[in-house]
Amino acid sequence: MKEQFQELGVRVAVAPDDEGTIAVMACNWPSLEAFLACATQWRTVAVTMGGSAVMTSQIVFVGLDYTACDVVLRARSAPAHVLEDIMVMEEAALPILNEVA
Repeated sequence: MKEQFQELGVRVAVAPDDEGTIAVMACNWPSLEAFLACATQWRTVAVTMGGSAVMTSQIVFVGLDYTACDVVLRARSAPAHVLEDIMVMEEAALPILNEVA
């Protein structure tokens, strides 16, 4: 994370033991909890690639199932802005989830 701030030209002092810790502002906590509660609601597609000799399969994350997320958000009585926040986190997560090892 320190490198990301440096790319933006922002100096951040990080203690060595805090390197793996991420702070969440209190106003963002409900959105993070809701995003984590929707963790089982990803839509995926199995993709098979290759020829007849060598075939490989991969799961591709398409995005969150908003209908299912709506059920989760209603059950949690989440504020209206939380869905928009989840969509931002989803957009950031998709490239990471779909990285090919």
